[in-house]
Amino acid sequence: MSQDLSKRLGQLLMVGFDGLEPSQEIIDLITNHNVGFVILFVRNIADIAQVRKLTLDLQRIAKDAGHIHPLFIAVDQENGVVRRLGSSGTFLPGNMAQGAIGSVDISYQVANATAKELFVLGLNYNLCPDLDVNNNPLNPVIGVRSFGEDPNLVGRLGAATIEGCQKAKVPTSIKHFPGHGDTEVDSHIGLPVINKTLEELERLELIPFRRAIAASDPASVMIAHIALPNIIKPTAGGENPPASIAREIAFDLLRTKMGYEGVIITDCLEMNAVADTIGTEMGALKALQAGNDVAMICHTYSRQVGALELIKQAVANGDLDVAEIEKSLKRVEDLKKRYLSWEDALPAQPVDSSSIIGCEAHQRLREISYNLSTTLVRNRTNLVPLHPAVTDEILVLVPHVSWSGAIDSEEMPNPFQSLHDSIKGRHPNSTYIVYHDNEGREPEEDIQIQKAIERASVIIVATANGVLYPYQTETVSKVLAFNKPTIGIAVVNPYDLMSFPELDTYLATYEYTPPAHEAAVRIIFGEIEPKGKLPVTLVGLGEDGLAEYKKKTQWLIEDYDAARDFDTVASLWQVTLGNEWPLDAARIRWVLENGLSPRHFVVRRNENVLGFVATFITQEHRPSTKLGHLGLLLVDPTYHHQGIGTALHDHGMRHLRTSSTALTTIHLGTIYPRFFCGVPETHPESIRFFQNRGWNLGPKPVFDLIQDLSSYETPASITERMTKENIYFSRITPDTLWELYAFENQYFPGWLSTYKHHAALGDFQDLLVGREGSSTGPIVAATIIYTARGSHEHRSDIPWQHPSLYGDDSGGMACVGVAENQRGRGIGIGIVAYANEVLKRRGVRKSYVDWVELVDFYGKVGYRTWRGYRLGWWTV
Repeated sequence: MSQDLSKRLGQLLMVGFDGLEPSQEIIDLITNHNVGFVILFVRNIADIAQVRKLTLDLQRIAKDAGHIHPLFIAVDQENGVVRRLGSSGTFLPGNMAQGAIGSVDISYQVANATAKELFVLGLNYNLCPDLDVNNNPLNPVIGVRSFGEDPNLVGRLGAATIEGCQKAKVPTSIKHFPGHGDTEVDSHIGLPVINKTLEELERLELIPFRRAIAASDPASVMIAHIALPNIIKPTAGGENPPASIAREIAFDLLRTKMGYEGVIITDCLEMNAVADTIGTEMGALKALQAGNDVAMICHTYSRQVGALELIKQAVANGDLDVAEIEKSLKRVEDLKKRYLSWEDALPAQPVDSSSIIGCEAHQRLREISYNLSTTLVRNRTNLVPLHPAVTDEILVLVPHVSWSGAIDSEEMPNPFQSLHDSIKGRHPNSTYIVYHDNEGREPEEDIQIQKAIERASVIIVATANGVLYPYQTETVSKVLAFNKPTIGIAVVNPYDLMSFPELDTYLATYEYTPPAHEAAVRIIFGEIEPKGKLPVTLVGLGEDGLAEYKKKTQWLIEDYDAARDFDTVASLWQVTLGNEWPLDAARIRWVLENGLSPRHFVVRRNENVLGFVATFITQEHRPSTKLGHLGLLLVDPTYHHQGIGTALHDHGMRHLRTSSTALTTIHLGTIYPRFFCGVPETHPESIRFFQNRGWNLGPKPVFDLIQDLSSYETPASITERMTKENIYFSRITPDTLWELYAFENQYFPGWLSTYKHHAALGDFQDLLVGREGSSTGPIVAATIIYTARGSHEHRSDIPWQHPSLYGDDSGGMACVGVAENQRGRGIGIGIVAYANEVLKRRGVRKSYVDWVELVDFYGKVGYRTWRGYRLGWWTV
């Protein structure tokens, strides 16, 4: 191993340390071990001035040590209950509170404001958002850190968060891949096990990750410490390794199947899920072997140094692939080049943080967002708004909150004091009592609470994850036994109401921050209307407990029946696409019925089809693999934004993914016969729809081209070049068809079936070839042409070739290919020019070329762009 590589390996470590200023340990790690990432926690943050000095000191240490790029200095500033800045930054709502708002715009603004405050403090990497789908009420570590239980909502708000944060020059890390929501074990303490197959993950957990990656380009992805025994192979000893150190997750699923190209990092390897099994140091090595780029070790210096030494040894003895390590180093370097500069890390002039942190715009956003998030789940007796008499006493009962591995609450030893302060400011005659669990409860506490309840006219009782802590639900039950007007407030997870369904009045704030308390009190006293909607379901509470998305119509999806549904599907085409693509019913029917392995689905209301999705499965050029196609998705415009498109999309994708083990890829569009090769660029809302559902649509479009051949003449330079190269063009003949098949099979196997189909219809006159040396020489190029007047009626495989668009004097070409070893001789443009001449002789005026990337190439013979498409692919 080279000395250079040994030094650079530290760039693949994210480390933490104790203290409010750089410790000797972190100085050593930066100076002598070249670590590239530092992570800060509440233990490192006292106030604005201190944390700004700390980040500057860390960057100066790195600069003086010769680091090429600044450090990434990371925090978990998720907002809500996970906020490392404490009161040093603007309080803004966390994920589930944002889920209760359900606004992409609010989530973007919250993330953008958060990132601006982090950036001005020198905190240049935010390990958020959490894209876990929280569908388990007993989850002890995710809960309100999730946007909710609807994977589409999680993906939508997550994508907005990424964009808002990264727009402010702070990269993000989406977590905890591939999904930590359906667990009942905290990975800080043990190893959660999720017994789901990959297909089951695709139906729920992976939806927001696919959506965010496709739509928002997150800088990094964090892998969770969860066991997935149906996906990850057990160790030689029969143990289940966590996803964070399993190659099946980082490399096979995320990097290969999902095509993610950014940085992959682990969650902290000192969590018990790793530290108590294989050990932190070995965990770091195995994480890199699994395909992670960065190993996170947050606390212990000896483990950090030990991990780095183990990694160096593994590189030296060949246990770590040097080529993969170089790729990881390149990804980290590219990310630093994209986001970091020494000018930002060590500015020449001091930055005025007061103009950003707590500025008027951020305070206004704080008030608006908390007012929108707080949810009045139930108000059966109309107790809210509260109108107490001056003499009425209000009792405020709040729990003593336990620390959890994910939630730093050290800066708020009495986090509910602000709730009482808000109440007391409106009604001075109030009493505040903190109730404890059995171990922390003083003997006189029960007596004190009972006397306070007896005096009170109204009781406001708060719970904090009471569903996980029985002492809280027991306290609420004791309160309810007095049969007094009672308002319950869930100040963290809203699931607590499931433990006391008899409670008539209930609010959810989703976090115990001062502005969340203030918003709840505003609602209680009737100062604002409650706007928040439940983003999770509270089981057993009927309509009151339904997550908002479940209150929407649940659409029934049925198999398409041509005899029953075709006429309305054809009408749906005309309503949605007819102005741009005026195809007749016969053409639409032909494509739907003649694609390979067609299976289509509809959403109907009475006799009307409200939505339609078409799927096909074709054989790839490799005999062992198949290609799925989501070929068409239509929704009646009057029923947009009601979940029909999403329901049909998900159903069609589920059908394709489970149809055959040989199916490896799904294409958004179809090949032959087809409507579109991708999503038309004239439908930007459709492009966003598919991006938001996890499709990789690629950065550049492909095009259909058009030109008028009325006055076409092949440029003399092309004719002269073909003469010089000794290339002869002609159509294929039945007795030489085998030569064309051999050519396509060798160079363009994906097109072979198209050529065979056209030959089977007898259209030999439309199969053109270029030959070397003579009219009988070896084939070096080929293309297919089409004319509306002369080609077989069942050759109308592409919409723009149909007479209903441009009349019967139209035609075009497709599948233009030149042998790989013959490129650079001008043969490609030569066969296109020859095809133009043939089309013109056959009376074609409007000529088209489909599915083109090389627009300038075809421009040499007169073609210009007509329609653009975004190609979409999904690896199964």
